[in-house]
Amino acid sequence: MLDLYKPAARNILVNSSLALYNWLRGNLLPKGRSVTMLEEGAVSEEKTRGKAGYALFLSGSLALDLVNTEMIVRGKKRDVLSSPDTLSHWWQEALVHHPEHVHVEGEELAISWTPELLEEVKKLRQTLRTLFTHLIEAQAATLEDLEALNQILSLGYQSLQQTTRGTIIVVYRTHDQQKGRILLPIVLSAFQLLTEGERQRLHKCKNERCILFFYDTTKSGTRQWCSLECLNRSRSIRHYQQLKKQPSQK
Repeated sequence: MLDLYKPAARNILVNSSLALYNWLRGNLLPKGRSVTMLEEGAVSEEKTRGKAGYALFLSGSLALDLVNTEMIVRGKKRDVLSSPDTLSHWWQEALVHHPEHVHVEGEELAISWTPELLEEVKKLRQTLRTLFTHLIEAQAATLEDLEALNQILSLGYQSLQQTTRGTIIVVYRTHDQQKGRILLPIVLSAFQLLTEGERQRLHKCKNERCILFFYDTTKSGTRQWCSLECLNRSRSIRHYQQLKKQPSQK
């Protein structure tokens, strides 16, 4: 084993690294590309993944997780869906976290991640935020919000399909492959939550500095925070406020 505290050993390690670098450059990289370009691409991709990686999938619902792409970070509102590229990354993560989502025929085809599609998703997000807020506050849903969801539901329809084994199953098809493959599963998730879920289990995080939503799936139905972090943060704030109320000792 090399003793890296000795200069000679460090020189051997450096020379070995340089040899590996030169071999990679000469044998693996395509012509016209350099290691620097490759590393810059990796860093750029990592940064993009980092932005999408901040998305939280803790609500128990695809529709709620879309709403939760807006969050408060260090006192400032932050939008995970800042570009078509981050929308693409978020959607891929959402599919992994929600394997139960309604599958739309043709969803394996490539989607064109455009600014227009991003705006459609953000518009749906705002509609869902308003709707869920009304329900949590025991208010009636507005006709405008329901109509917005109905318009998206009209993009798809159920169809019978026979599998290779002869089993007949129900699949969803869409009139708009570009928008329908994303918007339709999200709205169907909201549809299931609104029609089959228990309204008293739909919550906004009790932490006053948090704007995230979640659906309580605990047996006791007593979950009040979106995460343990928010629970601990709320306790710390409450403890600090109690200390401030105590008379100072002289």
